Amino acid sequence: MNVKNKTVVILLLSIAVILIIVALLFPFNKKLSNLDFSIVDANDNHQYELNEKLSFKINDSTLISDKKAVWYFGNGDSIVSKKNVEYTYEKAGKYLITLRIDNKFDFSKQINIVNGRALTAKDSIPKIFCEEFGYVGEEIVFTGYSPSSNNWYWEFGETGTIDSYEKQAIYVFNKPGIYTVKLETDKTRYPITREIEIFQLYEPFKEPVIVDSSSIVLNDIKRRLQIIANLSARDTRAYKDQVNYIKNKYICNDLSDVVVVINEEKYNDFLSYCQGLHYLDGNATIIQEIKLDTIKCFKQINITQKTKKTK
Repeated sequence: MNVKNKTVVILLLSIAVILIIVALLFPFNKKLSNLDFSIVDANDNHQYELNEKLSFKINDSTLISDKKAVWYFGNGDSIVSKKNVEYTYEKAGKYLITLRIDNKFDFSKQINIVNGRALTAKDSIPKIFCEEFGYVGEEIVFTGYSPSSNNWYWEFGETGTIDSYEKQAIYVFNKPGIYTVKLETDKTRYPITREIEIFQLYEPFKEPVIVDSSSIVLNDIKRRLQIIANLSARDTRAYKDQVNYIKNKYICNDLSDVVVVINEEKYNDFLSYCQGLHYLDGNATIIQEIKLDTIKCFKQINITQKTKKTK
């Protein structure tokens, strides 16, 4: 083979090798050309702020599922991850965010971290967020708010000591009652307070008290008749009050339509009986027992009575 032919062969082999390398690399490069990432701020105000949690999201993580990926945040910090990551900057400034694939391919974006809203004296005054009431044994969440505070000291009023050092605390009360919740921070001189009422989760079962309504009515009427018997004949106002009470509460017809049976042998209508009991017998009668034909709207009342013995 002459020199010219040999040169042609070497050239063709070189081109073939180059084509093979390009063929191998081209699909990979084409695949990565679609790779991108976005930066999302926590409060969604489209401003990247100091101490704000930022999310770095890959548009399609399947593009690098078989590759090594490292996030570089431009301040010396890095995270090895092929998935979305979160990061918070502690200093304001401009940073170059780089997603490096297999130590060869870089995808970068610049980010500007700002101080955000300037804190005021009011931001040092904490607030307590919680429910107005809860139940024994229930997990109750207490949240403190104070942008300028870093340390939190909770007292929930049941133990007499500090119960939590977290910004958001969970507490379970063991007894019902009204508790004064106290919160102090590294910015407060005195604690702020808020009351919460804790109820028993289940009311203890109590046996129902059985009330004999008929005996209540009988005793009430008997007591009223005895008052009439004991009143002075001149005390007409008190007499009318007792009669009207019995009429309005227990009698549905006219008093003259209600039959009174005295000691099972004498008879009167109810109005005449009350008048005689008050004006004639006076303080000489003792009402011993009464019976009604019906508790509500009675039309007949049987009365057993006796006359007091005179000395």
